[in-house]
Amino acid sequence: MIEKKLKKTFKKLFPKDKIPGKIISLKHGTFKSWDSLKHFNLLLQIEEDFNIKFSSREMSRLKNVREIVDVLKKKK
Repeated sequence: MIEKKLKKTFKKLFPKDKIPGKIISLKHGTFKSWDSLKHFNLLLQIEEDFNIKFSSREMSRLKNVREIVDVLKKKK
């Protein structure tokens, strides 16, 4: 369920990039358009879509989808 919802977030933020079926292996920089600013925007969009708040420490260390999913599971 989390991955499915995250995939929609990715499609929203990366509309020109091909998002694979399994997003768990994606990481910052996978797409040419996934730069540091886009990564920050991604985390902000995830906060909004999942109605959660990342700590500043989490924001600085979350670099791939697997880590993001792990944090989301803990916050549910």
